[in-house]
Amino acid sequence: MDKHLVCFAGNDWWVHNPMTEKQWMRILARRGWTVLFVNSIGVGMPGFDSPHVIRRVLRKLTSMARFLRRDENVWVLTPLLLPFWSITAVRSLNQFLLTLQLRWSMKRAGMGMALFWAGLPTAASMLRRIPHREVLYYVQDNYTAYYDSMTFSRIAEDHERMLREADVVLCASIGLHERIAATRGQVRYIPHGVHDVFLDAPLRMNEPPDDMRDIPHPIIGYWGSLEGLQDLALIRALAERHPEWQFVFIGRPMLDLSALAALPHVHFLGPKSQQELPRYAAHFDVAWMSFVQSEWIRYSCPVKLREYLAMGLPVVSPPIIEVERAFPGECATAATVDEFSHCIAAALATDSPEARMRRRALVREQRWSNTASSVEEVLHNLRGEPRNGGRD
Repeated sequence: MDKHLVCFAGNDWWVHNPMTEKQWMRILARRGWTVLFVNSIGVGMPGFDSPHVIRRVLRKLTSMARFLRRDENVWVLTPLLLPFWSITAVRSLNQFLLTLQLRWSMKRAGMGMALFWAGLPTAASMLRRIPHREVLYYVQDNYTAYYDSMTFSRIAEDHERMLREADVVLCASIGLHERIAATRGQVRYIPHGVHDVFLDAPLRMNEPPDDMRDIPHPIIGYWGSLEGLQDLALIRALAERHPEWQFVFIGRPMLDLSALAALPHVHFLGPKSQQELPRYAAHFDVAWMSFVQSEWIRYSCPVKLREYLAMGLPVVSPPIIEVERAFPGECATAATVDEFSHCIAAALATDSPEARMRRRALVREQRWSNTASSVEEVLHNLRGEPRNGGRD
């Protein structure tokens, strides 16, 4: 069987950081797969009161301008579409436009029958429209919980259809795997991987980066998204309770953080490249996740969990099934300000060089290349007669 794969991704190759599908697809391409990576076709539109909505639209338009490009041996398509998928007329028009663009792109990439990879529920609309063999559905999030705030979305219907029609379902977290495996067979749990830059970096470094040079210890650190999922009330309460702790955040601010930034021991250092992060992490005393608690967060698999552990850091998080059960007894979870205060204090008191080495060992075999091998095993085990694209 030809190693051809069309990936309807849940993120954008050109806009987002190297997310899981991008990591896996670039590795599969190096291993001989012909990959067409279709940048997210969306699930709807963020509400127009959403912060930075104009910036997000402009970023997407910039991505669309690239249309079809080849990058790292991966064919990357940003299709021209309208966002309002739940409006019947728009949905029909999008299906027509997307079919034309996909078939042309597959031909340009030298692809015939391909494995259909759905990394977003709305890929269901294309199941009868492009030629494909087996169907793999990659469930990265608790979609119906996360997209409650989206407008013009029919995420629940598309999600259920993908679960029915997929030959195999991959789940990014233990919680998602257990939920889906209770209702259907052929479900695999493959968590996110860890970049080599974290596993190969020194656990401690003598000289901090310039923008951390004047920050004393202990340092409670975070890197990643600084969007609406941040629990600003929790961060402020902890900062006010513990002026002896330094709170360091790394990431691009996408919400108003001015009130927190005014506190002398809360530091926002801006975005850093993945290659730079280990230099900062080596000076953290505790790593934490300051997320608002929700059903989406509870079933998530934060990429930073394994990155934190790869740097040997003690981890404190809100209640997340993956954090609680992927490495039993290793990470602490907290639901209230009191619990966060206690868990962070305990982590500071009990950390040691030996504990840091033990944490790194937990994820040493979970490099992106290894998780990609697990994915490739699933792909090779998929067999079946070709499916011809048709009409819905």
